[in-house]
Amino acid sequence: MAVAPATPIIPQSDRLLDMGVRLALVIGVSFVAQRLLFFLVGRVEKWLVSAGHGSVHAEQRAHTLGQISRYVCTVLVAAIAVIRGLAILGWDVKPLIAGVGIVGVALGFGAQTLVRDMIAGIFILVEDQYAVGDLIEVGAKAATVEAITLRSTTLRDFNGYLHFVPNGEMRVVVNRSRGWHRLAVDVPIAADEDLGRALAICRRIAAAFSADPEWKERMLEPAQVWGIETFSGTEATIRLVVRSLPGPDAPEAARTLRQRVHEALRAEGVRFTVIAISAPAKAPIEGAGTA
Repeated sequence: MAVAPATPIIPQSDRLLDMGVRLALVIGVSFVAQRLLFFLVGRVEKWLVSAGHGSVHAEQRAHTLGQISRYVCTVLVAAIAVIRGLAILGWDVKPLIAGVGIVGVALGFGAQTLVRDMIAGIFILVEDQYAVGDLIEVGAKAATVEAITLRSTTLRDFNGYLHFVPNGEMRVVVNRSRGWHRLAVDVPIAADEDLGRALAICRRIAAAFSADPEWKERMLEPAQVWGIETFSGTEATIRLVVRSLPGPDAPEAARTLRQRVHEALRAEGVRFTVIAISAPAKAPIEGAGTA
């Protein structure tokens, strides 16, 4: 009985050389393809910044989308290169591709949370809900966005703690880095004071503050005195407001305006709380309490 010749484990030298050349070609083409895709992503980033007139938000959005796009391009190019390399080495990649499809369907059913997070990440990026560098509020806690992927968002809070939040959990997000900010400056005044005089003093200080060159350019509109916000038996609250672009301008303006109003009211003798006057002690009744 004739015995079939054994298949050599190591291919012949000429075939081995051919496989090496083809593998090197696949690696080279993959590298060039990745560089070309990265170049196109860079051009799109520049276009997004130009379309946003070079604003900080446009740069942040372009950086975020570019980061995600480069990651996706690298994964796709690497996957294609690996499949092509296995085919060159003699593997039958058709069952492998079919198996990957079956595994993908199984993961779709078994990893619904992961799929949900990735879909939510796509909508976050497409709708431009927030970008890297934005200050957002999630669950009544403020934090800065440090990174965004299709699966999760990385946040750093005021204390420096790093939070990794799945995108599917980002249900209600307050973005503090878009549009404009308005902050209230509430000034308590004793209820028995002349509120009309107190309002006039606040309006004078607000007008002087708005005309100050140091603050005029940092606010979107002059500081306003809205009037008496609350009133109780002991005090009334006068509300002033400042409005500026997102960032430190509004908080710093509110602090400075609060200090100036406080100093002006004190200089004018306006009290902030009602001074409690104790009732005079009653004279003891003659003969009471004596043995």
